[in-house]
Amino acid sequence: MKEAKTGIAGLSVGCLNRIQSAMGTFRPAERSIAEFIIEHSQDVIRMSISELARDADVGESTIIRFCRAAGLAGYQELKLSLAQDLAQPSHYIHEAISFSDSVEGLSQKIFQSNRAALDNTARSLDPKMVEVAAAAAVRAERIAVYGVASSYHSASAAKLKLMRLHLNVEAFGDGHMQAMSAVGLRKGDLAIGISHSGSTRDVVDALTLARNAEATTVAITNYSPSPLTKAADVVLLTASWETPFAGESLGSAIAQLATLDVLSAAIAIQLGESCVQNIEKLAVAMMGKRY
Repeated sequence: MKEAKTGIAGLSVGCLNRIQSAMGTFRPAERSIAEFIIEHSQDVIRMSISELARDADVGESTIIRFCRAAGLAGYQELKLSLAQDLAQPSHYIHEAISFSDSVEGLSQKIFQSNRAALDNTARSLDPKMVEVAAAAAVRAERIAVYGVASSYHSASAAKLKLMRLHLNVEAFGDGHMQAMSAVGLRKGDLAIGISHSGSTRDVVDALTLARNAEATTVAITNYSPSPLTKAADVVLLTASWETPFAGESLGSAIAQLATLDVLSAAIAIQLGESCVQNIEKLAVAMMGKRY
């Protein structure tokens, strides 16, 4: 963590109190951000840096400077610190539950949260954008899917789904491998970046490199605008809301997997009969793998 400048209170006093106490030390643009954060703190923990820049009417670079002026390493640490200020301790486990819940109660809350992620994503997903992404996949000679941590599991699931359709697809979870893959793409290839926050540096960098290589780029994310959507030709929006320290909750993964399910089905429809034949051949090949 970056050491706070003189006049900034220690971390133990809480993020909001630290910002409030340091208000007089901020430059005018930084003070504008501070005032917005204090007034809209519950909203900020769910915003991408691009969304905050838009709503606070400042540049993204100004937000980064503000974070450093407040003694924070960057925007993600700001969101995490705010969430720690505002959330109940039980929200570190899952934001829908409390420590007083019975197993039956927390089960109902978690299933309801996951159902809401699916319902909200269904409303957020633009069918026209799915069609465009599917057409790009059908045309592509190569497809590369990028994701980190839990989003890499979604990327791997995408690889399995698209391999069944006899498409040339790879999934990458390591930042170095993502970069190597992206610079090797060409015009007509397809790159898919998956990031719930839309701010995962490795995935954003890979999609940017893929776009520079003239590949078609698709972002699957919960946040638009975000750094990831800026590198994307097509955006497929999920809608699973979570606090920064609940980033491994299944709600976001479920929303991503459902979106990929829709995308793979749209690709299959566009491929037509040849797709059915490939699936039949694969089913026969897999029969020997089961008892």
